[in-house]
Amino acid sequence: MRTHSRHLVGLAALLSLHGCSDDPAQPEPIVCDPELTSVTAFVSSGLSPVLDWEPACPVALVLVEEGGHDKWGIMSDEAGWDQPATANIISPPVTYGVVPDGLIEIPNPEALEPGVTYELILWSILPAGSTAECQMRWDDACLLTVHPFTR
Repeated sequence: MRTHSRHLVGLAALLSLHGCSDDPAQPEPIVCDPELTSVTAFVSSGLSPVLDWEPACPVALVLVEEGGHDKWGIMSDEAGWDQPATANIISPPVTYGVVPDGLIEIPNPEALEPGVTYELILWSILPAGSTAECQMRWDDACLLTVHPFTR
């Protein structure tokens, strides 16, 4: 009986710690590896899809392409790309064609067409001197995913 009650006390303590925060409506912040090299992307249905990825770490560049042609994208200011903290500021989810404050749109959104396959492409900026292996690198920019989706 004592063992059983100790387990219940331990479980209650764990559950109370899990729920601790200043604002119970706010989820715990995601801790992102500064040398993140891959994410899993998700795209909702419709012609103005929601673009999402896990882990939900901020990135520097979000692109939607069709066969190498940019249909729409957003990016942080390249002047801040010398530091991951100032470059990687785009957090998911992102809605196609909607530009959050402080970001740059590239180009104006082109309409997505039903039955056409597009690619969601995400880039992040790695810390200077990082030796992380990415799908593709351009200086400290790391390609996190190329996720095909069909409208």
